[in-house]
Amino acid sequence: MCASFAPRPKISAVPLALALMQKTDKEQTNLKHLSDDVIMNHLFTKHGDDETIKIDLNDYISFIENVIKSSDQISAASHWAQGSKVHVELSDDSFTYPSSIEPPVCTLHDISKQMGCKAAGIDIAHKTTLDILSKLTKYSWEAKAVLIFAAFAMNYGALWHLDNYSRSDPLAKSLAMIKRVGSLRKELDSVQYGQVFFGPNSLIYSCLKAIKYMNEFKNLSKYDIKEVPELSAALRRIPLVSYWIVHALVASSIDLHCYLSGTEGQTHKYLNELTEKKRSLLVTLEKHHQFIMKQQEEVELYRWLVDQTDHFPTDITLFLSKLIHGKHKARPLINCSTRLEEYIEDFLKEKNLILIVSKRLDVSKEDLDSLNVVYNEVKKGNKHEIVWVPVISDPPAEGDVEAYEALISKMKWYAVPFDTKVAGLRFLEEKWEVREDLLIVVLNTQSKIEFPNAVHLTRIWEKEAIPFTYERANALLKRSWIDSTVVKFTDQPRLNSLAMINKERTMIFYGGHNQGWIKRFEDTAEAIKRDPMLREEGITFELVPLGLNQKGEPDPTIMSRFWTAQRSFFILKHQLQGSTATEHISRLISYENEKGWAIVTKGQTVVIVGGGDLIVKALEEFQTWKKNLRRVGFSGSFKDYFDELTSKSLECTHVNIMGYSGWIPLTVMCPVCRRYMGSGIRFTCAHGRPNIV
Repeated sequence: MCASFAPRPKISAVPLALALMQKTDKEQTNLKHLSDDVIMNHLFTKHGDDETIKIDLNDYISFIENVIKSSDQISAASHWAQGSKVHVELSDDSFTYPSSIEPPVCTLHDISKQMGCKAAGIDIAHKTTLDILSKLTKYSWEAKAVLIFAAFAMNYGALWHLDNYSRSDPLAKSLAMIKRVGSLRKELDSVQYGQVFFGPNSLIYSCLKAIKYMNEFKNLSKYDIKEVPELSAALRRIPLVSYWIVHALVASSIDLHCYLSGTEGQTHKYLNELTEKKRSLLVTLEKHHQFIMKQQEEVELYRWLVDQTDHFPTDITLFLSKLIHGKHKARPLINCSTRLEEYIEDFLKEKNLILIVSKRLDVSKEDLDSLNVVYNEVKKGNKHEIVWVPVISDPPAEGDVEAYEALISKMKWYAVPFDTKVAGLRFLEEKWEVREDLLIVVLNTQSKIEFPNAVHLTRIWEKEAIPFTYERANALLKRSWIDSTVVKFTDQPRLNSLAMINKERTMIFYGGHNQGWIKRFEDTAEAIKRDPMLREEGITFELVPLGLNQKGEPDPTIMSRFWTAQRSFFILKHQLQGSTATEHISRLISYENEKGWAIVTKGQTVVIVGGGDLIVKALEEFQTWKKNLRRVGFSGSFKDYFDELTSKSLECTHVNIMGYSGWIPLTVMCPVCRRYMGSGIRFTCAHGRPNIV
């Protein structure tokens, strides 16, 4: 009589409870004394991970799985037959056979022998586990577990194979009789047998799942643990997992031989503790696996994004979809002009992309104003689209939703929905170096980067910077620093024509946050202008205050924009033309927190950039250097004396460009001492923001 596989009957919770009540535990010891620390300490002091002998884990796992599943089918069919003669025909289609396997036969037989015919109990299982592991010192931890599982499967599968053929084969019948296979068949209804051997939640199936996890972790070890940090934690756990796999197999094998010999097997208490231990280990392995898979996906996505921008032309719609969602087709974005959703493929096809990335939801009004000017201009040509990608903390901070809604209400371009977790965050942070400040990357239709961070271009030149290419940036940088970043912040409209500057007139631009310093500077300069010698020589200069509003009052907003423009010009100039082109700018930036500062120009040429008491002192000591006016002129005399004071002061400069996204200079030369400045790392408390562990 032949029978196909039938599932094992469900075991009611009532018989299980009764069985637990009826059976008393002779053994009072439990698994608590075998803590993870105790086990790990023992394993690392007495058992190595040599891996001198290598085995193909995949082949052995296939063998084990074939044996366990086949045995399950035979035992289930035997149970349903209720004593009738039954024979299960196993189909090759449901099994995966090892490509090649050369087992250490003697070792497996020796292990199989050690695992059986022993007294039940935790201490015996623990000691046997350690004894068996000591025989496999030349194998890796996962190989140890696999070989011991193979030894168990070899014996377990042979028993059920004999049972399957004992009705039709005299030899199998004789062997089954001598091995007492019939007594094993009688246990199929017992709760304990099901807990150890039957079904996906049994001990031996849990061991198989754990081995598969370990094998996958080892296969993933090709990744750099710096890229997949969770992998390191998972690999460190392998020795402990291997121990508990072997311990469970030893306990199961002892229980199996107790059935065959008719002696009392493992206690319910012990098996329940062992089952709970395996469940806990599987939960931990599953968490490791989930984190590893997530990190692996991030690594693969990172590599793909790098390849597409650096080496392989890729349609911009695909690149943006993968960057945002990690998939070929992303969720629709929000058109801020209409508040309707549109797919990337519909609005970006065959267009250039101006990609705005922000890690904060406090984009300044000045940046929004500049971007709106840019948007209005690029829409005329219909060759660009602008997309905003906010990187929202997970979980969002209080007030983030309101801040997001407030921002998109002021935008006209496309925005990524608030609840989007940006898949390519690592790429944005490591490759494009997005930090606290805005990052604006311009890409063409094939994802080639036209300009790595156009935020500096927009802050200085707004729509004049279009189409945001290196060629356009270099053309703009040919303009003077004063023309581009200083004149626009004065309260004197007549300077905007640059007529006075182009006439080679001496100009002194000045500003500061200390009104006492400013008054002292102005009074001293005005006194010099009235000096008879200057009048005789026809020498004059223009005093131009910066940062004043239309009422002539200091305006912090204007000055904030001024310093932002200085840093943007400094970064652009340094990036495209080198450090020697930025000396005057770096010196000015270092004076931001000084009481005051001044820039002296003659025509388009910057003569002096000074700050604090030193520049005022140079003016106040005018009588000392005015003797040189006829020889080198006002600006020349002023510069020579200021340089003399500077050389004696030994006050070097510093440049703070913390938080800027994208490329920033790694080396900056001090314009005073002509040496390279040191750099460091500043840690800032995130008080008031979500905790970062």
